Amino acid sequence: MTVSYKNFRGDTYYLHSKLTKKGNTSYHFSKKEEGAADIREIPVGYEIYEEPNGKVYLRKKTKEYIHDKEIQIIQKGMERYSEIKDFKLVIKKNMIYVYTADQDMDTPPGFQQYDTQLRFALIDENERTFEVERFCYSGSIDDWIPIDGSEDLETLVQEYTQHLGKDSFYELGW
Repeated sequence: MTVSYKNFRGDTYYLHSKLTKKGNTSYHFSKKEEGAADIREIPVGYEIYEEPNGKVYLRKKTKEYIHDKEIQIIQKGMERYSEIKDFKLVIKKNMIYVYTADQDMDTPPGFQQYDTQLRFALIDENERTFEVERFCYSGSIDDWIPIDGSEDLETLVQEYTQHLGKDSFYELGW
């Protein structure tokens, strides 16, 4: 029996392994069960990671910079202040990305695409200072632009998550 994982779309991925030219073991997930490795548990030091759009990886565990309490502040803030209810939070190193589902009403459930437009960056690990940034699609920039920063994450969340999905979002940071 091999390690398998079912993503949010209901697709099952199977863990595969192969030897590299240097003789190390390399892991990857595939939807194909054929050829899956006979691995009964996740290797030590690794974790299963699912991207917001459902792709599944086996990755090395990383240091956690963000506290669970901070993730909960953003989770509850999105639920309370944002009109967008279909979202995912993704933590990568010192960043918390807010992914929102495509707002196209014709997209059937399970087929929506998620994209990130807002993120909270931990700037000072000791003071727990965060900077909120939004993605700019102006063509000449196409990058993250800083909006505001504070030691009060709750205030940043309240102030800026309410703009997601609205025209006012594109005014932030100018």
